[in-house]
Amino acid sequence: MSSAFDAFVTVHQYQLAAIPKDLWLPLFMKLGEDYLDAGNHVELHYGDPLEGYSLHVKADQTLKKHSEIFLVDHAWTTQPDNAHKELAENTNLLSRLENLMDIESEEFQEEEDSDEEELEHDEDAIKTVAEQANVSRETAREALVTEKYEVVNAIMRLTLDEDFKKESERLQDQVLGQLIASGKAQEKEDKVNKEKEERRKTRHAQWLKERVDRVCDKMWSYLQTYSYSVLKQDGQPETQTAWYINDEVGSALSHSSDPNILCLPFIFSRGASGMIPYTVMFPIKDIAAGEVMTCDLVPKNLERSLDKAAYLLAYEHRVLPGQEVATPDEIKSLAKDFRDKLAKQTYQPSVALPAKKSSEKKLGEGDPILVYTTTEFVRRNLSAPHFKLTDALEKANIIWSSQDFAEWESLKPGQMVNQFRYENCLTYKQQFADLIQKTYGSPAWIVPTYNLNTQLAEFVGHYLSDDGDENDDQKHHENLWISKPWNFARGLEISVSRDLPKLIRQHDSPTPKIAQRYLVKPCLYNSKKFDLRYIVLVTSDGTVNVYKMFWIRLANKKYNTDDLDDYEAQFTVMNYSNYQMTQLDYKSFIHNIEKQHSIDWSKVQNDINGAIKDVFLAAASEQQPLGLIDNSASPSYESFGMYGVDVLLNNEYRPIIVEINFSPDCTRACKYDPQFVNNVFGAALGDKKGLEAFNVL
Repeated sequence: MSSAFDAFVTVHQYQLAAIPKDLWLPLFMKLGEDYLDAGNHVELHYGDPLEGYSLHVKADQTLKKHSEIFLVDHAWTTQPDNAHKELAENTNLLSRLENLMDIESEEFQEEEDSDEEELEHDEDAIKTVAEQANVSRETAREALVTEKYEVVNAIMRLTLDEDFKKESERLQDQVLGQLIASGKAQEKEDKVNKEKEERRKTRHAQWLKERVDRVCDKMWSYLQTYSYSVLKQDGQPETQTAWYINDEVGSALSHSSDPNILCLPFIFSRGASGMIPYTVMFPIKDIAAGEVMTCDLVPKNLERSLDKAAYLLAYEHRVLPGQEVATPDEIKSLAKDFRDKLAKQTYQPSVALPAKKSSEKKLGEGDPILVYTTTEFVRRNLSAPHFKLTDALEKANIIWSSQDFAEWESLKPGQMVNQFRYENCLTYKQQFADLIQKTYGSPAWIVPTYNLNTQLAEFVGHYLSDDGDENDDQKHHENLWISKPWNFARGLEISVSRDLPKLIRQHDSPTPKIAQRYLVKPCLYNSKKFDLRYIVLVTSDGTVNVYKMFWIRLANKKYNTDDLDDYEAQFTVMNYSNYQMTQLDYKSFIHNIEKQHSIDWSKVQNDINGAIKDVFLAAASEQQPLGLIDNSASPSYESFGMYGVDVLLNNEYRPIIVEINFSPDCTRACKYDPQFVNNVFGAALGDKKGLEAFNVL
């Protein structure tokens, strides 16, 4: 066993570093047997001291510091985006999580037959009754409705008097024989049963969805994470993150800032048999008999007391009484002070980028201008005769890269590159928010935005202030926030929610995120949400040029805030997914939106241009890392940048700058305008013809 234990220590040494050495061997033994023995020492309490479940040492036992180590199983491992689908497909897991989270689930109620159910008029039955009873069709119809379309009973109702009593049995046999022979009775019964089953399936699907929604809303108070590495096809390691929920024992641990238990994820490697994820827990203090068992649920990277208090609102029902480090009112007060400070700021930008050097190359004069590019739409569409593609970066006059350029020091005098060295201040969402907050404060063309790594309390305080009281359902319904990764585009890993625990727990996402106030009342086009993509070219002298043609991205479904998971109603980026994409020409869009909303688009466009100019002037006026200005000596090379600026309009037709994207994909632009790439390259060199395609701000 010694060699097996030594191998275990070697393989797991980094994970074992956080565990007392005396517990390594007991852990090894329990892992080998999957020995879950916590139940011998602990027990669940309900309603003591919390409303739900809590974990306690058994009344007849004590636990000494570092005396035991327990394995905790993982009840569920998932990715949040897949959670709804997984639970809908695994009702046993759904039921287990409902019990674990103390969610009361109503039993599915089968449909009861209703006497008031509307019955369908059957023309053949009406005809039969009318003929057999020798009455009008209307009288026959009334009798059928009264008798729930029982044909024999309807005839008897109309004919059953002293003269017809003797004939009743004969009529019944005759009519039943006719109906059976025609197949009408069976056909009607089959139709009724089919409709009933379809109604049952619809009600069951809705009942199941409501159960899944309740678990997914509450899961953020239980989810934990661990990271692991996998090898990609090219052999390079890639870090991935799993979200998991501990079993009933681990999930019953309460929060305390002075905990008596330490919990750690532990990924046990069984060699060729694979990896098994556990949580291990052990006492870090002496715990008395019957005492509640606690761990610290607050991440170590949260240092401010108000950030900790804000974070714990995601675990509100798992926090022991008296453990609150700050009240919601204190968190709201911090947020108000922050917003008041932003509102009072004023800013007057002054462009200070290096003056543009006169290029040695003139369009149409001398040798062709050599272009090195890694961008496919440039290679395919750069057709002007004075440009020539080259595969030698060192010989190129212009370098156009779709990736972050890194070879700054190797650039030669006179070379031009399509990036500014510090343009992350625009293209990384958290840095863009920081730039605007530290310059303009909170201008009308930006929605409130918070870095969830550094401004968690400010965000939570803003959310709480906008949520109203418990009885204000309308305020809560409209208190929507969108979470986005710092540096992803194409709508990746974004979600809209009004659920505070879910929003808070985005702090723990392996991809750092921001939270932005969702524009609840946007301007709509044919009742659908849309955004506008503008191509902006910025030259090294600080000139901002907006391409006159812009692109409209339109949602596929009518806008509403009832179903936030309906991508086609909430979002507009369809061309990188399996959804249908609506193509809309910008001139047709302008004509139609002016007609729909009775507005003058030129005024709206002026406001959009003004907001875009303000953004780039701020970046061009501030030194890195806040802005674009290089603190080092003036570089010998020249830079220009082309950006995709995404704009929403609110219901008052005022622009909201959503985000700015580096190296936007302009394949679609080239289809609309075959001269697009030629115009961009010409404008970057100051060519008059190229600049005609832009509005120079």
